[in-house]
Amino acid sequence: MASLKRLPKRIVLSLLSMGLLSVSLVAEGPRAAQDVDVKVDYAVARREILNFELALRGVIASTFSSSYALVQPPKGAYLPGYGVTFSFLINIHRAVIDTPFGPMRRADVATPEAKKRLIEELKDKLIRVVLDNGDSLTQLRKEDAITVIAFMEDQNFPDEPNQNKTIVLTALKKDFDEVAGKDDKWKEFRQRMKIVEY
Repeated sequence: MASLKRLPKRIVLSLLSMGLLSVSLVAEGPRAAQDVDVKVDYAVARREILNFELALRGVIASTFSSSYALVQPPKGAYLPGYGVTFSFLINIHRAVIDTPFGPMRRADVATPEAKKRLIEELKDKLIRVVLDNGDSLTQLRKEDAITVIAFMEDQNFPDEPNQNKTIVLTALKKDFDEVAGKDDKWKEFRQRMKIVEY
């Protein structure tokens, strides 16, 4: 196949159209996809994903006092060849509560600093959930990833900076095995985890 890269594109297309290369290409393509699916029990994977979703819900509820903060609850999906991904949406603002006596600001999310503290607290708790529950996802291979995507929505007051944020936490399944017996596994696991914020 490496020698095909050196041939001009029109010659490769001609060979393909004549059927001379079709056997080798078909033999290579589907086999890789089938290898990924062979070992996965989707019924077990679904149960494990549901349990992980519940753990994520617990962390979110312990971080945000308002029951209205969670706009879209955590949902997970198994992606063949990649691993498992979870995502959820939180409206972090909720700083204004309408009462019969007029609008009131909630102190816990009224300032940008308080919002940043909540986001950092949630991020640390999410890392802990992944560390504590990641090995419960038994259908994953060592090269597979566990990804948690937290969407933070913030409807700000006109004079405040926007705090909308997306946090993506990714860890490989093999990282759980490698840090399992270590004394300070939290610190090492956090260093290995890929964290993207924007």
